[in-house]
Amino acid sequence: MNFRNVWPKLLAATASLLPASVGAHVHIQIGYHAGAWDLHVLDFESGRFLPAEYPFAVALAARSPAPAGPGYALLLGAAENVWILPENEAPDLLNLGLGTSGIGDGQFTANRVRLELHRLDGPGEVALFTTSAFGAPQGHWISRDGVNSAADFITLPAINGHVHVNWVFTRAGVYRLGIAASATIPATGQTFRSPVVGYTFFVAGPARPHLGITPPRNDGIVELQVTAPAGSRVEIQAATAAGEWLTLGELIGTGQPQSFLTPATPSSMRLFRAVSF
Repeated sequence: MNFRNVWPKLLAATASLLPASVGAHVHIQIGYHAGAWDLHVLDFESGRFLPAEYPFAVALAARSPAPAGPGYALLLGAAENVWILPENEAPDLLNLGLGTSGIGDGQFTANRVRLELHRLDGPGEVALFTTSAFGAPQGHWISRDGVNSAADFITLPAINGHVHVNWVFTRAGVYRLGIAASATIPATGQTFRSPVVGYTFFVAGPARPHLGITPPRNDGIVELQVTAPAGSRVEIQAATAAGEWLTLGELIGTGQPQSFLTPATPSSMRLFRAVSF
């Protein structure tokens, strides 16, 4: 294994998201050799990696308001902001496609293979979709209605397939996806499926808001100073006596300190926090 190539990729998956993976052209690659599946990662600059060696970095630049339209609502539900790795190349984002290699003509029915989503462990939902010539989304993996490999799959050409797709995540954090390949054997009509292989995505979130609190004034009002990234939606919350968090209000970050006034009741020891979305 070439650690000189691997190490920048591992660094790129940390919270700092160093630019080593920015703009890289990478595939989740489906190989087939000597009667066995071979799922791996193909970096067109650095070569081949095992999935565990190559976590995918989804940079903060991928974050945007959720696309509008009924087709996207089916994919994303009520998500306000999402992270999208687009099917079209973007210079500041990972270009993550799907490919096949080592599969001979006629080995599988109709020379087609499927890539299936079997498991999802993460803070939000995942969707995989392509777009039609008219810009309408066609969903392939849609986790918001539950992960079901019989429904969450995309079909690829078996012979030198090269397909670009849109990856969508609804929250920042670490996602672990369990993925498998399958195809039908022409002679028997039986499905031949690979073991489920784990792939990791690190989705970068915006900087956390900073909250400053002043002592209560004579009228019992507490002034909170909130500094949050420009454009981020921030909820101001307070802890109740039962230990639950109650939303007092919200604001849109400007990158500069903003004042938020609230009564200090039931006591001056009340706990406050700011949560960004």
